[in-house]
This record gives sequence, C-alpha cells and structure tokens, in this order.
Amino acid sequence: MKSSIKTPNEKLREPSFASNGKVTARQLGILGVEESSVTSSKKRKESGMTGLWSGLPAELLSLIVDRLGLIELLSFHGVCKAWRAAASTALSKIEASANRKPWFLIYGENSQCHLYDESGRRYTTSIPELDGATCIASHQGWILVFQGGPMFFYCPFSHAKIDIPTFPLSVLSNHAAAFSSPPTTLECIVAVMHRDIMSGFSLYVLQRGANAWAKCELIQFYNVRELGSAIYGNQNFYFFDKINKLITFSVKDKTCVQHTLLKNENSTTIKHLPYVRSKSHFVRRNMKKKLGLGEDVSISICGTVVQNDSTDIIICNEEVESAEEFESCYLKGVWIQPRFFHLSPNQSWSF
Repeated sequence: MKSSIKTPNEKLREPSFASNGKVTARQLGILGVEESSVTSSKKRKESGMTGLWSGLPAELLSLIVDRLGLIELLSFHGVCKAWRAAASTALSKIEASANRKPWFLIYGENSQCHLYDESGRRYTTSIPELDGATCIASHQGWILVFQGGPMFFYCPFSHAKIDIPTFPLSVLSNHAAAFSSPPTTLECIVAVMHRDIMSGFSLYVLQRGANAWAKCELIQFYNVRELGSAIYGNQNFYFFDKINKLITFSVKDKTCVQHTLLKNENSTTIKHLPYVRSKSHFVRRNMKKKLGLGEDVSISICGTVVQNDSTDIIICNEEVESAEEFESCYLKGVWIQPRFFHLSPNQSWSF
C-alpha cells in the first residue's frame, strides 16, 4: 500500500509510507467497486471515475474514515479535496491525543526508514531529513533531530519541520536531551546536556523565540559517567545517567543539583519522582526478534515519554550491541507517538 502524506505548504510528497499491500476500495468499506489503489488518480481520470470518487456522500466518507488507521488515513487525506476534508477531523483528533502508544522508527540506512506500529505492522518510507542525522529527543509526536550542528523538530507522519538555531557543538556522543512542550507552543524550552572527556559536563538551553543557545556553566558531577534519558516537568529538566544518578536543572533558578536514586524507599523524608522509568524497553520486549533484525545489528535508540493518567512513563535511551561473533551493522531507532501535525505557512521557531 502506498500512502501519500500531505506535506505542509507543499504538494504531495512521494514516496511515502508503504506496506505489504495496497489500500483498496474494498478495504475502505466501499462495496460493489473493483479493487484499485485509492491513490491511482491517473487511472480514475482515464476511466471517468474521478467524479464518482469525489462525489461520495459526506456521511459515507465519515464512516470510511472511522475504519482507518493513521497510515491509511494519511493516504485517504491525499486523494482529493472532499476526502481531505473528511479526514481532517480524524487527523485533528490524532493531533490532540497525547497518550497514544509509541511506535518504533528505524533509520540509519541512507534515507530509507522502517516504521512499526503497536501491532507490529511494518511500513517503509524515505525520510531524507534523517539521512546522516540522530534523533536526540522524542516527545508528543515530535522528534528533535541533530545533524552535526544544524538541529530541527520533525514529525515523520506529516513531514512538519521546524528549524531551530544551530547547536554550538558539531559532535554529540555522551548526551541527554529533552524539550518541555511541542515546538509550536510559546513555552517550549530545549535542553541538551553533553559530557566531554576533556572538559566535563556542559548544558545548553534554548527558549522559544531565541536565536542562540545559552550555555550554563556546570560544576563537576561525581560518579556520573554515561548520560541516559532526560525529561521535563515542574519547571525542571531531569537528566538521568544509566545507573542511579540524577541531575536536575531548574529553569527558574538556572541551577543544577546532583541526586542519587534509591530503590524501595518508603521514608516520608525522601522525595519521590513523579515518573516511572522503563529501562531496556527495547530488549525486554524482544524487539530485535519482532522486527526481524539479525544478530549482526547494533542499534542506538532514542526513548520517549508516555503520558499516563497517574504517572508518566519514561522509555529510556538504549544501546543494543550485536553479538560478538558477528560483524556489526549499525542502525538507529526512536520511539515516537503516532500523531499528525499541520503547520501554518508562517510557523517558525521565532515569534
């Protein structure tokens, strides 16, 4: 199935998501019509069926839309003006839904990417924006992408992209990053903590509308080696290492404090984090086998935050190594909520 995604401010961008089959009229619930790709506009014109498809009653289009998943809905959205209007309401609901289960996106093979939904269905797509890039944060359907200096927010489902000021460093190795809210909000703040072997820790902060990153001077943190995941909450950024250390950065006071995380402590004198961390999420779910990745594959994974009614769940960053006896094939992955964002023509990072 080829699914066309409407690119903000552009015409349909090809190629887009593709799976093992095509979206057919019969799959969409239109009975009595020969099976044919819903994106084959040329054939419809040749057969004189363009008016038939675009003239379907709004009530019928609404019933069809209710039966579609996100990828099929994006294909439906790109067919014609009437179908686009019918799909817009459903896409708006998806855009507003913050607690959808994350999907998994694999990239690192030029621009070719593979997307897996929560049921394990696989889609293949080309995303040139991720060629040679690294996803360093994922939240509410947006990913923060680093390209050796240039950095931007990106939504793979709508190709929405927001460029932000160039990052001061050209290389990020031992790092953790987070952003406070979607980049379209006025309150969005981005924070990236980086550890260099020679110079130690550095923290860079960017507020919505700013044209340059602000560097915060940090003291040396002891026993904090490899940075892991990061999250924002209550006007603080939380930077976790991969063992039991936590560094908090107060946006209000511009100060950092180091903490040690304890297990199974019920004392009322100990502060409790309002988050649950899911470590080794990829490994524990046996994702390598589910995704059909060979033993020769190493994969670097960017986690995300799953919003819950009671406690938010942090899916931590992971480094999954290949089996020692195999030559390594290096890929990258990111957990991302399946959401669709449409940007206005004048949307930018600056006010």
